[in-house]
Amino acid sequence: MSSSADLYNIPSSPCQSPRPGQKKGRRTRERGKVFWYQKKGAKGIVGLICLVGLFFVFNGFMVFRLQAGDEISGKKDVPFRNSSSISVSIKGESKTIGKGKRLRKGTYDRMLALAAHALAENKREPKDLWQELFVPASAWRPCADRRNWNPSEGNNGYILVTANGGINQQRVAVCNAVVIARLLNSTLVIPRFMYSSVWRDVSQFSDIYQEEHFINYLTPDIPIVKELPKELQSLDLEAIGSVVTDADIGKESKPSFYLKNILPVLLKNRVVHFVGFGNRLAFDPIPFQLQM
Repeated sequence: MSSSADLYNIPSSPCQSPRPGQKKGRRTRERGKVFWYQKKGAKGIVGLICLVGLFFVFNGFMVFRLQAGDEISGKKDVPFRNSSSISVSIKGESKTIGKGKRLRKGTYDRMLALAAHALAENKREPKDLWQELFVPASAWRPCADRRNWNPSEGNNGYILVTANGGINQQRVAVCNAVVIARLLNSTLVIPRFMYSSVWRDVSQFSDIYQEEHFINYLTPDIPIVKELPKELQSLDLEAIGSVVTDADIGKESKPSFYLKNILPVLLKNRVVHFVGFGNRLAFDPIPFQLQM
């Protein structure tokens, strides 16, 4: 009767070496595993290549569709790129472009046709380019509430602002300076812009905005001057405590803060200089007349 070691081909002693057939079977199984892993890896690589190729094909197709759509819309919207085919009657109602093509009647089409006509003849734009054709439309008036308060006299002193940051931060600082000047019944000096080594922009207020229009438009709200009076220009504002930096004002401070802390300095020294002034005024609670 054979032993269990003989049945399962297990060596009967540690010194007994494995049989030749058994070693060959192990090698065959190992080779099969290696081949299976290689085959699986090759399939994965091929699948990845196909996926990337499909992505590029789809992307190219979408780009082609977008370009084709732009060309079609461009042909429909602007059919008169060639100035030689333009025939426009400025005062007439009918406008012909090219061979029998008519523009839709409307302000946009009219202005576009007039501009094309002026460019074709190398002339300046006609005087009636911006004239409203529909007479009742020219009589429209804004329905929003208008100013119903008296202009600020600006008796309490002068507000100086040197705004920092980019153009958007400077714009917000200018708007806040107008509100503070109205709130404190003071006169606003044309704001200045601080030079930043990040933006490297040396532009000042007059380089970006129209000073005269700014002053005239806000006259019903606050008085605005271009510079301090001569008697105040010689003052050392930092020495007298009239320089207020962002460290002295919390971000988005309420109007009550300015009435409590800034107004006494303004009444005492006749001038306050805000340096930085980035987002130093809260949106709420702001009186309605100041939000206008």
